Amino acid sequence: MSLEITQELIARQSPEAQEIIHSLLSVIQKLEQRLDQLEKQNAKHLKRITELEDRLKMTPQNSSVPPSSVHPHAKPASTKSQPKSKKKRGGQKGHKKHKRELVPLDRVNQIVPLKPSACRRYGEKLIGEDSSPIRHQVFELPEIKPLIIEYQRHRLVCPGCGESTCATLPEGVPEHQSGPRLSAFVSLLMAHYRQCKRRTALFLESVLNIPCSTGLVVKLQNRATQSLRPIYDQLVLQLPTRTKLN
Repeated sequence: MSLEITQELIARQSPEAQEIIHSLLSVIQKLEQRLDQLEKQNAKHLKRITELEDRLKMTPQNSSVPPSSVHPHAKPASTKSQPKSKKKRGGQKGHKKHKRELVPLDRVNQIVPLKPSACRRYGEKLIGEDSSPIRHQVFELPEIKPLIIEYQRHRLVCPGCGESTCATLPEGVPEHQSGPRLSAFVSLLMAHYRQCKRRTALFLESVLNIPCSTGLVVKLQNRATQSLRPIYDQLVLQLPTRTKLN
């Protein structure tokens, strides 16, 4: 029986829970696709290994290999490890060099033209351009800055009755300081990548520049658990009828 999470079930959840559910379902779908690929590759490799092992065991005594194919004075293959090679590590002399391909210019974020100002031999001033300059690309991580949105809720007083009214938060905006994507990411770090609360908080603070503590991680974990509890309970009920992963 194929397990499906219906849109009707997701629609009954809160906007924050819906965002977390969609994020986790996307990750699960990618992992299942990757698992299926690895299983197919593993089966192919196991088959090839079995064939090669069977070939190694073939002799004139247990197969149709002619006796003339084996030297009469040949010694059986030694089980001792082969002596270490005297070659140095890495590519050997004359080995074709492999390097990362350059990305197209339309994907480059910044181009820095570099021109020599004077001749390296006589010091004469140089002008003009090289139609085919040597391209050297450097990959770097961008500076990570959290997206911080501040909602300023104004409280205004009615000129007629004197009653004050405060603006409400837009639909989908959480009352706490962590958005749904951040909550989903913290849950992913702890559930799928099996990071402890301390390391999760350290990653958010040192890499993502988001102030965090183990206490906040626990709160986000509890919120995600509470949001996903209804759909989790439904999955548990359907697991006994599921026989194979799709």
